[in-house]
Amino acid sequence: MNKSIKETEKTVRLTGNPASGGIGMGPAWIMPESKASVKPEKIDKSKAESELDRVQKAVGDVLDGFEKLKSGSEGDEINQILDAQIEVLKDPQLMEEIRSKIIEKYFGPSYAIFESFNKYIELLDGTNAEWAKERMVDIVSIRDELMQTLQSRNYDMLVEKSSIVFADEISATDLIKLSSMDISGIVMHKGGLTSHAVILAQSLDLPCVVGVDWQRVKVQQKAPVLLDGDSGEIFIHPSEEKRENFIERQQLHKEKKSKVLEWAEKPAETNCGSSFTIRANIEFENELARLKTHGAKGIGLLRTESCLFQSTNFDVEAQMKFYRTVVEKADGESVTIRLFDAGGDKLLEDHGNESNPFLGWRGIRMLLDKPEMLHHQIEAILRISGEFPGQLKLMVPMVSRIEEIESVHQTVENVKQTLKEKGISFDDDLPIGIMIEVPGIALMASEAAEIVDFFSIGTNDLTQYTLAVDRGNEHISGLYTSTHPAVWRLIKMVKEGADTQGIPVSVCGEMAARPELAACFLGMGINEISMTTNSIPSVKSVLCRSSLREMQKLAEHVLGSTHVKKADELLKEWLHEKTESLNR
Repeated sequence: MNKSIKETEKTVRLTGNPASGGIGMGPAWIMPESKASVKPEKIDKSKAESELDRVQKAVGDVLDGFEKLKSGSEGDEINQILDAQIEVLKDPQLMEEIRSKIIEKYFGPSYAIFESFNKYIELLDGTNAEWAKERMVDIVSIRDELMQTLQSRNYDMLVEKSSIVFADEISATDLIKLSSMDISGIVMHKGGLTSHAVILAQSLDLPCVVGVDWQRVKVQQKAPVLLDGDSGEIFIHPSEEKRENFIERQQLHKEKKSKVLEWAEKPAETNCGSSFTIRANIEFENELARLKTHGAKGIGLLRTESCLFQSTNFDVEAQMKFYRTVVEKADGESVTIRLFDAGGDKLLEDHGNESNPFLGWRGIRMLLDKPEMLHHQIEAILRISGEFPGQLKLMVPMVSRIEEIESVHQTVENVKQTLKEKGISFDDDLPIGIMIEVPGIALMASEAAEIVDFFSIGTNDLTQYTLAVDRGNEHISGLYTSTHPAVWRLIKMVKEGADTQGIPVSVCGEMAARPELAACFLGMGINEISMTTNSIPSVKSVLCRSSLREMQKLAEHVLGSTHVKKADELLKEWLHEKTESLNR
């Protein structure tokens, strides 16, 4: 039987995935669940119009609340997220669905709202794409807030200053409200590293850790908590020694953040004069503002899933608008656009559930089965390339065989021919590359390099496929280790395959966001990496103050390891020594 922390008052250490860096200290605040009760009750026909009026008033009240939040905010990221929530509530199709259920089918307003929103939520739930699932929490939040407003059941979040918020998951709107209450950090059980809440936490400089099973230890309200957003550690009822250590680290973190941002404008060169390139991984427009301030040289991975999902029938013009905005913000630097990468996707058709979606119908496999969608996206990219010649690259995800690359090339040629016939300009030399994330194509890197212009290594999927570990399975998450020697050796094999044809190779997975692993990539001869914008300054500061020879020696030792533990020790020791020397 689990005893609560309050009963034992012993220090309990929890771990999760670091999502937003920094040190947080304060009392625990357990976020209450706020689900509204719903029953499929019918109403009298004579009351239908008045009930619809109540719904419209509730919508107006929620919209007013969002507008007030906007007026009190200072960040573009907050306003853009709130604008997205407002758009959902103003969606005429959604409101017509609610109206129909009340006026024509005589359902009660709460059930009409619940069912109408759920159609949209079920579409998101039906896809195995991680980005779509992470948007569900925002839509669910809007639904529940509207229902609570209708039922006059809205609750006030009374949060003590400096609290560490514990939640199953948090919507972007709730996080905006919480941030105005001067909280110190966030711990979530669910939620991914690209969720709105995480992006917002990074923007607000709030320490955040996700994937933490905090419910099992029964965290009590107001229990003292220490949160490390850099390592993903949480300490409940910490010792006085641990608390003093965190106070010191919190001050150092503030000083360090100020210093590393100074590196954003400095040349990307090692201390021995060897150049390297750091680009950004981007999905949303609200991330673009950090390209310049954080020192990104263009975009190494532009995810297109959200853009495509929001476009009616994957409309070419809507895609072009998004791509154009992104390329303009890149300020003349290179932008690599990845083709739509979602799998087992009920957003497209009722394809049915897959027993193993990560090994299923996703990436280029799905796109080749959807030639019209593939044609539309390639057309949009080509047309934008005509506006910005020499600046764009096209990248193909989830490639596992040579034939898939050949099929994409053929589609590109077909689209080019169509555009020529219409007199529409494009960059005829648009580079076409592939993501290396499937071990099968990594083993054939030399052959693949003959027919593509570049490789980009997606270390997240490459790791899980190489090690046969589902990175989302909490029972075996400890086995998901990107520093496994087998992963490093596959990366080396890919680099050697690229070298046979003289094509560039980069890394766009999360490994590159860790300074010691980025150093290892440079030591292996991979001098182009991309990552989330917030990770760039700290990585750049370490690489700039290291020599290429140091990093080559690190790579040699890591590649020579036979045990995960040994590789981890080498990397940790190198970073510790480097950090200590830099601080002296």
